[in-house]
Amino acid sequence: MTTGTLTPARPRRVLHGVSWVGYRQERTALAVAAAVLLAVCGWLLFLGSTISDYVTAHHIQGCNVVYFPPECQGSGSGLAEGLDQKWQLMVLATGWLLAALPPALGLFLGAPLLAREFETGTYRLAWTQSVSRRRWLAARLGIPLAVTLVGSTVLATVSTWWVHVVEGRFAVPGYYHWFTWMSRATSGPAMVGFCVVSVAIGAATGLVVRRVVAAMAVTAALTAAVRLLVDHFRFVLLPAKQAVAAAHVTVLQPSGRTPLVGVGHLETGAPLESYTLGNGYLTADGLRIPLANDWINTLPDGTAVCPSEPAQCIAHHSEIVQAYSDYQPPSAEWPMLWTEAGISLVVAAALTAFCFVWIRRLR
Repeated sequence: MTTGTLTPARPRRVLHGVSWVGYRQERTALAVAAAVLLAVCGWLLFLGSTISDYVTAHHIQGCNVVYFPPECQGSGSGLAEGLDQKWQLMVLATGWLLAALPPALGLFLGAPLLAREFETGTYRLAWTQSVSRRRWLAARLGIPLAVTLVGSTVLATVSTWWVHVVEGRFAVPGYYHWFTWMSRATSGPAMVGFCVVSVAIGAATGLVVRRVVAAMAVTAALTAAVRLLVDHFRFVLLPAKQAVAAAHVTVLQPSGRTPLVGVGHLETGAPLESYTLGNGYLTADGLRIPLANDWINTLPDGTAVCPSEPAQCIAHHSEIVQAYSDYQPPSAEWPMLWTEAGISLVVAAALTAFCFVWIRRLR
């Protein structure tokens, strides 16, 4: 009887063919991205836990640097200032790092993804190996976009927790309220959407420009434009709410010597920490008289004084019966974030579809 030698079976790959080749080409970039993700998440957990322990130990969980409740006055105020002294610079630097990560993905992962293939000419080898253009493109785009979606979800989960820890406790731009630019750029599903759309912008740009450096430059400009557009229009994604309150307005005569009592606030009953979109006065017949800002001069008896700028206010002061505020309440934060994420993913899908259409035109 003869015995044969059994050859151990090779482990089966999850990826095959052009998908495996695409992974091999991008494995260095993906490994760097994974390392950065782990490092950033570890830093967020460390810094957030340290600040959270300090807040808990000194019983200032409800304290806010802008709206101090009674229990935070006195010693509580000093402790909040202590937070600034200890961690303000680290919080600010961390916020900028988080805000820079999505555009960085577009620059260093998305832009070279296809531009490098055309700049070096390696795409021709794949297209002559019985691989269709669309299959090649699907393999080149699929893995980076999938990895970006998963990795950014992990990052957004950790960064959302971290923003919740620091938000409202530091006198630095971005952490006063839920509506400030750095808080909304680094929280929730919006961050996932912006990471994915940044990679899609980079890939589509690289396919059209077909030069790595030029693609990175154009991608930087486009991602900045998208970020600015989102920030500009995000508060109109949901219908605004309106609050009104009774108001009595007067106009000081030039000869008047009545002193003004500093500044007052348009008290309309809007929820605390709402984002004001517009405010002003309403006349009895429904005429809206917008004000330039939310702060007004008042007389000793609390009567409001028409600002000198809005001529309508001076002309109709005797008919004004209410003050109004158009605002977005704090409860609108997550619906806005989900809306931003949905828009970003739709744009990313549109850019991906554009790539599949455009690649048919290439020679």
